Amino acid sequence: MKSILLRSSPKLAAKARLKFDKVRGKHLLLLPERVVILNETAASILTLCDGSQTVSSMSEKLRASLLKDAEAKGNDVKPDLNTIKEDISEFLQEMVEQGWVVISTNETVDYKEQ
Repeated sequence: MKSILLRSSPKLAAKARLKFDKVRGKHLLLLPERVVILNETAASILTLCDGSQTVSSMSEKLRASLLKDAEAKGNDVKPDLNTIKEDISEFLQEMVEQGWVVISTNETVDYKEQ
């Protein structure tokens, strides 16, 4: 499976904006003539898409957050960093295809070979 470069720095497209709707208690992605309701995971990823963080560093931050949440709940399950990187990369590729995220890719990573 081909995916986006882990060292690339994604950012929201100029037409996209994140907002938290206090009334509904939901994260939203605002686009011209469209509103996308996001789940917590999607909102967490897109919040990190500011153009200054790499996919790899975003994955590490989200894994640290998941570990902290798991420890607070007394859960011993440790999320796998490579799986998180793959999932985030796939999600961002989908967002790029939708035109909601902009990313420059100079090379790709094949996760099945790792």
